[in-house]
Amino acid sequence: MYDTTLNYDCHFFISGVDGSPSPRELSGIESLDIGYSNSSNVLAPLGSIRGLTTVGGATNQTVSFSRNLIYEDPILDFTGASEVMKGSFNYNNNASYGFTDGYLSSYSVNCAVGAIPKVNTSFTVYDEMKSGVNASGTIIGFETPIYIPSQGSITATCDNSTSNRVIGFDYSLTVNKKPYYSIGSETPTEVKHINPIQYSASVQMEVDDIFLQSGFDFLNTRENKSVSFSIKGKNGNTLQNLTIPNASLVSEQLTSSSDGAVRLTLNYIGSQ
Repeated sequence: MYDTTLNYDCHFFISGVDGSPSPRELSGIESLDIGYSNSSNVLAPLGSIRGLTTVGGATNQTVSFSRNLIYEDPILDFTGASEVMKGSFNYNNNASYGFTDGYLSSYSVNCAVGAIPKVNTSFTVYDEMKSGVNASGTIIGFETPIYIPSQGSITATCDNSTSNRVIGFDYSLTVNKKPYYSIGSETPTEVKHINPIQYSASVQMEVDDIFLQSGFDFLNTRENKSVSFSIKGKNGNTLQNLTIPNASLVSEQLTSSSDGAVRLTLNYIGSQ
């Protein structure tokens, strides 16, 4: 009666609503959060000492998870305008709790010397999350081949990355979706993709032969720079290629202290 559900009893599955991408279980997940919240108003009408609770807006439903980047990431397949995700959290003898109308809202990758790359992902869900929705299809027990990357298989291409030691980077993108509701419907009648997709990256490096650029360079020349990151497994298989489209260098931070090497942080933004 009081048995605890442990991490190895839990599985998280995703798939495209139309079957593409095909159903698969995500491995390497360190934490998963699924939840909802409702907006409410409390009315205090004249002549009554009791308040009335009313609906204040649509239900906010989110799914977020953090995992190790140890195989080609299927999540970026849901970046575009029409890609909708079906997902479910399965446990307790394959009982499931899931959704069929999820949209990617944010995605980020962190890489650093001596650490496995980490991915953080957030989805917004517009249909009703409930028990019985199962995204596993017929592939329960399917396992994705794992190719653990190392710092020697990660490449960063940006300003001065060839002659200064890159020690880490953070990459992220944000996707803007706007739901449209109609009277008499609890779910949106339409979800619009609002361009552009916004990208950002922060690159940390130890300095050898570099100085900060002039502080007014961005004001005078917003040139499109080449910023990209490649993450491979130890066997050379490409796990993820990440780019900043139309990249601009917007800020730099030079740090020097008595207990370490001089470090420079480059911050880029881009859009597409």
